[in-house]
Amino acid sequence: MKTNKEILDEFGKKIIIDCFDPTYMNLAGLREKKAPPIIFENFSNLFKKMNDEDFKILQEYFKESLEGLLFNILRVFEENEQFKLYFENENQKVNLLEISEMLKAEPIIEGGWIERFSKELKEETEE
Repeated sequence: MKTNKEILDEFGKKIIIDCFDPTYMNLAGLREKKAPPIIFENFSNLFKKMNDEDFKILQEYFKESLEGLLFNILRVFEENEQFKLYFENENQKVNLLEISEMLKAEPIIEGGWIERFSKELKEETEE
């Protein structure tokens, strides 16, 4: 069986790589025509008109909004017992809330999931 840290990291990678990054990339991709066509058609002209500084501010706002969304979704599980989050493997079930001190903060804390697992943010800092 995996350790609690391994389980949380696996869940965190899934959340960031499959949810956070694709959504964040949609905004970043608008200027470079990397966004899905329907999104590109609807918003590209607006974002192309923005100067680089304004676009960076918009990206930061968007990032903070996504962080808030992840926090609030995970908070639903922390604050409502009827909703559960489990990791199952080898006929063992682990409640993610019980192995994390504060699951809702895991994505956004310093050294958290976004900082460690986001490929989109790493690409930005490398540019």
